[in-house]
Amino acid sequence: MNFFLSTDIIIGVNEAMRLIDSIRQLAISRPGIIYDANLAGSFYFQDVLKNITSAFENCVLYCNDFNGEPTYAHLEKTSEFFRQHKPDGLVAIGGGSTLDLGKGVALLMTNPVPALSLKGFPENVNDPVPLITVPSILGSGAEVSYNAVFIDENEGRKLGINSRRNFPKKSVIDPLLSMTAPMESVISTAMDSLVHCIDSFGSIRHSPLSRIFSVEGFQRTFYALQQGQLDRAEARLDLALGSICGTVALMNSGDGPTNGFAYYLGVKQKVPHGLAGAIFLKEVMRYNFDHGYDKYALLNPMRSSPSPKDATQELLEEMDELYRQLDIPNLVPYGYAKGNVAELAKNASEALKGSFAGNPVAFTEESARYIINNLT
Repeated sequence: MNFFLSTDIIIGVNEAMRLIDSIRQLAISRPGIIYDANLAGSFYFQDVLKNITSAFENCVLYCNDFNGEPTYAHLEKTSEFFRQHKPDGLVAIGGGSTLDLGKGVALLMTNPVPALSLKGFPENVNDPVPLITVPSILGSGAEVSYNAVFIDENEGRKLGINSRRNFPKKSVIDPLLSMTAPMESVISTAMDSLVHCIDSFGSIRHSPLSRIFSVEGFQRTFYALQQGQLDRAEARLDLALGSICGTVALMNSGDGPTNGFAYYLGVKQKVPHGLAGAIFLKEVMRYNFDHGYDKYALLNPMRSSPSPKDATQELLEEMDELYRQLDIPNLVPYGYAKGNVAELAKNASEALKGSFAGNPVAFTEESARYIINNLT
């Protein structure tokens, strides 16, 4: 069994106001700050940024106003900006896309090569400059992972730069930074956590240790969503812990069909990644259950039945209720109907063989067609 996690994590209300301590601990004297453009209107973020710029008058600021998930071309452009200004460390503040951008820039600052040359799983790369991640939305898990997702516009695929050298040195998680995020984004990223937890739990490559994180992450995220009080800092802390646990589990087990479907739909229809995964999640779970997989019962701490089959059925019914509560859509709003089910199933199956292979029961193009048919 192999298990890894390489990022120091600090979680708490007002921790972002102490970012200068983390910057100094990493011996960064000229920090580069990458932040989401949509944070500019947050008074709390303004205080956080003022605190940093007061302590480091020579810091380099970059506002990431790129619309959507980052491309390799955008990564190249951003990296060139920081190469010109030469910070000796980076702080990325924002959603998953901005945190991934920070990982890519940190690596390219010490590896003067085209961004596209690092796509996939690059080897023999230099260590990046130190990176601190500060999420403003809780669910993607980008703050603690080594994966950095980027879109290859020529191929129309999400590929990314995936090197263990990409691990942020520190992650500072402050729920107050997420309080101005639109509720639909909060829900979407929380659903992303559920996908990570459930895909990693069922993965054929899971380990007993990764499952501990899968279960804890699922229960914290699911409970926070069920309670419907996501405007409270306490709920955001649960989402933060769920995000970390789900991502740690996923890194140490691999994904499954749901995460794969989300990547495909997200690129093709520009659906937010978390929402794209949510669309497929419940149907993938039900497909697995209908084909004999009843271990989802272990995710359900409130199960009233000792029978794994009955307890899994209870959990699926709770998922049905949660989907109604959150108004999670099917595929119809994104242009899919019975007439193009076969095409979507074929294309997704060809692109996502690796994700399909991680499923706890055999999952084929016919399986994909069955699930997509239920969503149209």
